[in-house]
Amino acid sequence: MTERRFTRRDRPFVAIHRERWSSLLQDPSRYVYLLSASGKATQRQFLRDIASVMDYLISELELRTRKVGVATQRGFLLRTWANVAEGTGLPVWRVKQCVSFAKQRGWLTSTQPRHNENGEWYGLASIKRITERYFADLGLTHAMLKARAAASDSIKRMASRTGVHVRYLLTPITLLRKFARRHDQSPYNR
Repeated sequence: MTERRFTRRDRPFVAIHRERWSSLLQDPSRYVYLLSASGKATQRQFLRDIASVMDYLISELELRTRKVGVATQRGFLLRTWANVAEGTGLPVWRVKQCVSFAKQRGWLTSTQPRHNENGEWYGLASIKRITERYFADLGLTHAMLKARAAASDSIKRMASRTGVHVRYLLTPITLLRKFARRHDQSPYNR
């Protein structure tokens, strides 16, 4: 039996997600989570842009950890807001407006790891994570759990194929470097 391979954008769960957003956009004022903070309807174009951003984030989602990016043999490659803007065709400022809407709803978290090198702090690529609440609000919890089980099997196969432990496949590349430096500087490794 040959295994069917999907591009990230064409995975079955992503198609279900895209279909759900298209039905939400038919009559968005029916859904409380799509209303503005004051309880009024949100502009349709803004909702279409939010749908586009969320579609990209779900397309690039690693379902086991709910982080946005792709697992590689060298570690987890995070997507930046510039990647999201390029993938959606929206300007970065518009992507950030859409992200702000999603964060206010509790759909998305983004943490910015920092790195201190030679006394100066540098911001690394932020770790974007889609929350369980997002899937619950859209009614996709069951579909996400099924997709997560399939993704878990897939990442385990990748780990055995590459000879790299799952933990390292799912750790962001920038943090792997940081952990490697800590390990090298540890007094227990001398």
